[in-house]
Amino acid sequence: MTKPLILSPAGSFESFVAAVNAGADEVYFGLPEFNARYNAKNFTDEELKEALKICRILGVKSNITVNTLLTDKEMPRALDMVYNAASLGADAFIVQDLGFASEIKKQMPQVCLHASTQCACHSLEGAKKLSQLGFSRVVLAREMPKDEIAKVVNAGIETEIFVHGALCVCQSGMCLMSSVIGGRSGNRGLCAQPCRLPYTTKENKNKYPLSLKDLSLGTRIEDLIVSGVTSLKIEGRMKSPEYVYGTTKIWRELIDGEKNATKEQMSALSDIFSRGGFTDKYFTGEYTKNNNDMYGIRSESDKRATRENGKCTDFSQITRKKSIRISCVIEAEKNVQAKASCDGTVVSVTSDFVCQAATGRPLTEEDVRGALSKLGNTHFEVRGNDLDIEIKGDVFLSKSMLNSVRRSLAEELENVLYNPKNVERKKTETIRKRRNAAEKTEKIHSCMSLETARSLDFAEYVSIPLSEIENIDESIVKKHSHFGVTLPRVIYSSEMAECRRLLAQAVEKGAEFALVSNIGQVDAVKDSGLLLFGNIGMNVFNSSTVGVLEEMGFSLITASPELNEAQVRDLEKKESTKLCAFAKGYLPVMVLESCIVRAGGTCKMQNGYPCGVLHDRIGKDFPVYGERRLYSDGYPCRNIIFNSVETDILSKKEKMSKMNVDAALILHLE
Repeated sequence: MTKPLILSPAGSFESFVAAVNAGADEVYFGLPEFNARYNAKNFTDEELKEALKICRILGVKSNITVNTLLTDKEMPRALDMVYNAASLGADAFIVQDLGFASEIKKQMPQVCLHASTQCACHSLEGAKKLSQLGFSRVVLAREMPKDEIAKVVNAGIETEIFVHGALCVCQSGMCLMSSVIGGRSGNRGLCAQPCRLPYTTKENKNKYPLSLKDLSLGTRIEDLIVSGVTSLKIEGRMKSPEYVYGTTKIWRELIDGEKNATKEQMSALSDIFSRGGFTDKYFTGEYTKNNNDMYGIRSESDKRATRENGKCTDFSQITRKKSIRISCVIEAEKNVQAKASCDGTVVSVTSDFVCQAATGRPLTEEDVRGALSKLGNTHFEVRGNDLDIEIKGDVFLSKSMLNSVRRSLAEELENVLYNPKNVERKKTETIRKRRNAAEKTEKIHSCMSLETARSLDFAEYVSIPLSEIENIDESIVKKHSHFGVTLPRVIYSSEMAECRRLLAQAVEKGAEFALVSNIGQVDAVKDSGLLLFGNIGMNVFNSSTVGVLEEMGFSLITASPELNEAQVRDLEKKESTKLCAFAKGYLPVMVLESCIVRAGGTCKMQNGYPCGVLHDRIGKDFPVYGERRLYSDGYPCRNIIFNSVETDILSKKEKMSKMNVDAALILHLE
């Protein structure tokens, strides 16, 4: 059985050193641009080159984060950055933007891509789609329980899961709260963490209802060992080198020991950093039955424990060594022949001098062993009997001669181990042209409830939640020109059979289209015969992503609401594709897997209706709605939190005209 790899964060070069020295199998870090931790220290060009060289020599995999959404204008610069890092030996790139991934594969097909957790992959169906798009590994959503993870692993898809560190309360890739209230987009690496702020609500006495405890699966090691998951990810690119070193070291001990963490080990992890302890309820699935103790904040006692944990060691240099084997043949009147090998790589060197016959004290094996084993200033070490020496006859060699053999051998081995492959880059030409003005802007009304759909006057397009299709009546279908269904932002594999059943019913009742928020939903909709309409959850930021979705079969695509009017206008599409903009309504800013109303003990189970309101520090109110899971053996709802301020571009004719879209999406709450 292959043990899972330990993947550690490196928000700075010092943290990189800490991760490597503590025993990480893989590291992930960002460059100055286009990564989801923009405010981390990140890596300069020189640090990148040094880090990648160290990784290749020591056999540590390097994963570069390029996991933000990109505009068309940013795409060329981001592609240059990937090419440079790949040429220096980067093993993989963690990417969120589907259009960016597509462009990388077109230009550099040999580059390895990992689908970021920001891709919101929470199902086997989503993982399969990402694999088809060229991703070799999928970083699964933090919220997935172990039985859902197992479905992806058992399908033979390389998987990576978070096992320790901070949890976002919102499904990753779906949070717009920081963007709408402060102009700092989480999808652009600038999240201001509004989930860690206080809120008041009648439904929950907790003053921090959006702040989750940190994740730790330290007590689930035995499950993780047999899970088949490829890589176990520690969160923390914004944290200190001490945090990286301490958590990686303990996780190294746990995986090597193949035993669940003891109380002492969990306490040590908590002292390094926690928010009132840890939670594992997403992994176990317990959150659907009891999620009361999942919430926590960084208390003064937590901060004190971290301070008392103290500084670890000097993080200025790599102390980790690669074990090698050396063999050496020394014979009078001949050049010294030496070999070094590790992990199947063998290098040979021949001295530039000829050994002389001894006229005094001859060279001994101990002399040679002492000189060749002094590898302290390299990344190598010789252990035990891994040094084979053959001396033929009485020979004399000076210490400096032996040292030169050792240096040549180490340098040659470093060069061969580093030696990044040449990256071929294909030239692609992108011709962009302004779209023709839309003849008409059609209105698509997405309703959170049947009552709202019934109350609407005649509309061109109306959709209702998929979960309500069994309750629909002909008054809605006949009242409007085109009728469709809106799929939930999150559908687990365990819900997919029910999803397909409901889609079949929708077709029977006259539905023509489905508003889709995740690529994991595409095949189910296509198989039903409904038209694919892309909702805001598709995170369409550039023309390349539009192209990817067109190839999947989308006939209508909604631009990201984070784009400005000019950026929407510049999106390119096929003549037959309709481009849509979110034009009116309260924008959904969070999708919560763990229901905050449930945690407050006032469950209402009102699908498509308000369950509560979050009041923030400046008096703004954020409505909280329930959205029924399509299948659940526990608590039936997820939460959707909506913005406190209504978007209304529809009434601003100049803005609508500037975007030049074919359709306007209007979202109706109760």
